[in-house]
Amino acid sequence: MKIFTKNKEKYKNDDNFLLYVPKKKHNTWETKKGKVVLIFHHTKRVEKFARWLVNKPTVSDVELDNLGSKVWMSIDGKNTVYDIGVILEQTFGEKCSPTYDRLTMYLRYLVKKGWISFDKGNQ
Repeated sequence: MKIFTKNKEKYKNDDNFLLYVPKKKHNTWETKKGKVVLIFHHTKRVEKFARWLVNKPTVSDVELDNLGSKVWMSIDGKNTVYDIGVILEQTFGEKCSPTYDRLTMYLRYLVKKGWISFDKGNQ
């Protein structure tokens, strides 16, 4: 009986990732033909030197696909991960399943790149 109580307490204290609220850190973006395009300005010294070495432009961009664009536009600082999953299921249906597995991996990628951060929300 004590083992069950300890495990129950353990799970009670864990955070629920679906209640986290993603927030955008990268603010330079636009929409083109319904897709989000993230724009990056390379102005750091190291980037300038690398640009000079390989002859690259000062500005680059990344175009997100339909799912990624919908996720990006749904990140407003109020929607939780769960809310964004519901929006994806309503918009794309079975095309995005397994919804929360894919969404979690994508959001972790965005965090790793430094483009978004998380707030713990109401837990």
